Amino acid sequence: MVELESQEAAATMKVASAKHVTATVALRAGAAAASLAAAVLVVTNREDRWGIEVNFTMFDVWVAFVATNFFCAAYSLLTAAFVKKLIGKSWLHTLDQLVVNLQTAATAGAGAIGSVAMWGNDASGWYAVCRLYRRYCNVGAVSLALAFAAFLSLGAACTLSRYPRTRARH
Repeated sequence: MVELESQEAAATMKVASAKHVTATVALRAGAAAASLAAAVLVVTNREDRWGIEVNFTMFDVWVAFVATNFFCAAYSLLTAAFVKKLIGKSWLHTLDQLVVNLQTAATAGAGAIGSVAMWGNDASGWYAVCRLYRRYCNVGAVSLALAFAAFLSLGAACTLSRYPRTRARH
């Protein structure tokens, strides 16, 4: 019997190796956990001193940080759940790059504001508010570290989506 080209291509379909799938799922689940933890820490972070409460809604960059981390967590979980079907799709790497860049921008922006809050800026007249709100700033620093871990984890998953390890299946 003569096989058509489409039948031959289907017969030699590429599938991801088990190690590749496991690594990808682990990296994406790690990114989801770190992003979710970072967002929840910031949302629940409050400190009251002398009747003045400080929370994340006072700063637009922290609101964007929370939204981005919730999005990154959802994206990471969704792609981890369907990783076997998604490996080898060319658009997955492009979406991974987009999410990594969003995570990087949100973390960098929040880190810049956190830096000013921590050390102040004499040239612009900003006072180092972390001297007064130490616990609030410490929790913010932990959330930035978690967001950075999410960035690293999702960045590694992005690399794996660019170079998937596949084998031919007959």
